[in-house]
Amino acid sequence: MNDHTQTLSLVLSMIRRGVAVTRPDLTRSTGLGRTVITQRVDQAISAGLVTEGEAAPSTGGRPSRILRITPGRGVVLGVVFGATHLHVAVTDLDGTVLAQRRVAWDIGAGPEASLATLHTVSAQLLAPESDHRLWAVGVGIPGPVDFARGIAVQPPIMPGWHGFPLRARLESHYQVPAWVDNDANVMALGAWNQTRTLAGDNVLLVKASTGIGMGLISRGRLHRGARGAAGDLGHTVIAVDSRHQCRCGKFGCLEALAGGWALVRDAQAAALAGDSPFLAERLQGAASVLSVTDVLDGCEAEDSTCLELVTTAAELVGAQLAMLVSVFNPSTVYLAGWLAQAGAVFRDPISQAVARRSLPLATDELVIAEADLGRAEGILGAAVLAVDELLQPQMLGQWLPHGNPRKAHAYPTESAESVHLDTSLSDPVARRVDADRFPARPT
Repeated sequence: MNDHTQTLSLVLSMIRRGVAVTRPDLTRSTGLGRTVITQRVDQAISAGLVTEGEAAPSTGGRPSRILRITPGRGVVLGVVFGATHLHVAVTDLDGTVLAQRRVAWDIGAGPEASLATLHTVSAQLLAPESDHRLWAVGVGIPGPVDFARGIAVQPPIMPGWHGFPLRARLESHYQVPAWVDNDANVMALGAWNQTRTLAGDNVLLVKASTGIGMGLISRGRLHRGARGAAGDLGHTVIAVDSRHQCRCGKFGCLEALAGGWALVRDAQAAALAGDSPFLAERLQGAASVLSVTDVLDGCEAEDSTCLELVTTAAELVGAQLAMLVSVFNPSTVYLAGWLAQAGAVFRDPISQAVARRSLPLATDELVIAEADLGRAEGILGAAVLAVDELLQPQMLGQWLPHGNPRKAHAYPTESAESVHLDTSLSDPVARRVDADRFPARPT
């Protein structure tokens, strides 16, 4: 890697994010000389990564032309595994969604069945003419992730996934670079990337769905923490004496009291006790099984039990979030996931709890709102993650001489990487061997 690659990476990133889209803008924003910017832009155009468009608004003198990431140059596969669904999209390098599909899926079915389903869905989305243009894969999963190795680490709701070589399996199947992250992280990245001009560069996203997670954007960068465990809001203990056991094995976690699965548990009890005619009727017609959707429908129908369940959950989330607002001081908090679809029923109690419990300076300009991206923030963020990593200087330097990432590396066949690596993070030998087989990429 040389200085040319570093400056090219910077130029591509700024053009892609819309921070600076003309040569003069890039010169002003980067502090680099005009000659250097011209050379890097010309290099990007020669590589087919950037195209020049219409003239920019004139500020006097010779008009500059708008620079854009070249459409159609390559595509990225963005994937989010939720607890109960799989969402897959094919996007352009600038994040434009070209095709997408959402299917019901139980993450508890295990990694092999999950990958088989992903491969089936992605094959349907990747038309023959675009399959050869696939440049990278980004995946979000609902559990703790060692980002450097691309593996899940003791995920509470994902049996069989601990230590599974997910990134290596993706790379061997698709023959392109792949990255794996926590689903709340990619949702935060997707929401921020779509709204950063208004949202600011310090953003929290709370994913309140079957479980509860959180992604943090700090000064325009995704914050993962020292080992990738940052943002695990759902498993912070809020009731030490609680008898409600969380799926992680602890008692009194926020998720065990306010997560979607906890609300379904309490809704089921209310229906059986006759406290909610609405839920009792749904229970009778649902083969004795309720869902979060039933609770949300009850809120829309103004069922008092459903409204109380969602309001109480929101108050508990808001109480925990208030502490983080005071500590982190975000400009925007996004609410996403199934419970966020309840709208004001979920949002208002959270806003009130944060305003009541946080420092005035931290809340006087704070915006708390639904992500409002049609539940697409996850796939958008997974795709953004993949392109971000492709354009990191070290990675860019590896594949650019070959024309695209697909030609830059020969990945092992899938059969050679089918062994389940149940490596212990406490075992330094296992960690070293795994790192040798699947070397970490720059984060």
